[in-house]
Amino acid sequence: MKQMFSKDDILNAGFSIVKDEGYEAVTMRRVAEAAGSSVQPLYSMFGDREAFMDALYRHSVDWVRAYNAEHADDGRNAFSSVGLAHIRIAQNFPGVFSFVYMSPYVKADNMAKILNLAEQPGVVSEMVSMWGITDAQAKRLYSDMTIYTHGLATMIMAGAEFSDDELEADMHNVFYSLATTMGIRLEGVEHED
Repeated sequence: MKQMFSKDDILNAGFSIVKDEGYEAVTMRRVAEAAGSSVQPLYSMFGDREAFMDALYRHSVDWVRAYNAEHADDGRNAFSSVGLAHIRIAQNFPGVFSFVYMSPYVKADNMAKILNLAEQPGVVSEMVSMWGITDAQAKRLYSDMTIYTHGLATMIMAGAEFSDDELEADMHNVFYSLATTMGIRLEGVEHED
């Protein structure tokens, strides 16, 4: 009896390699072995390795979006939760973080595309409603904080260790400073010492 493998089965097998070892460890043979298949179904479904890696990249971005949604209540609000989720992925799933944000598969040629990779729906509108700022101000704060948070995450990927309290305080203070620099006075948000 012939076993059938779906694209999701194959992508999940590839993703498990990314999670455990990083995207550099992904080969068609390794994916086939992880899926309990021969390599032929991979080539039949995806064509070649690059097409497979592009599909695996999109699959990994979808995983990041789902992870962000699962952790939407981990911070003080949806906005801070996205930042915390980004850092948690770097801490706990460095292979996924590297593939989604630091690999040649990113193919983003501007900041908006990078920010859109795993943007959590509703965060900007929540910022507008929570702090009474404009949509443009919320997008600018989101963008600037994403850049800062990504910097922390890449330092973590390089071996830096931060306590949760230190991360939260630093992220809060940078957010406060960015808002102040933009001339925004956020109700209920103060600088922490």
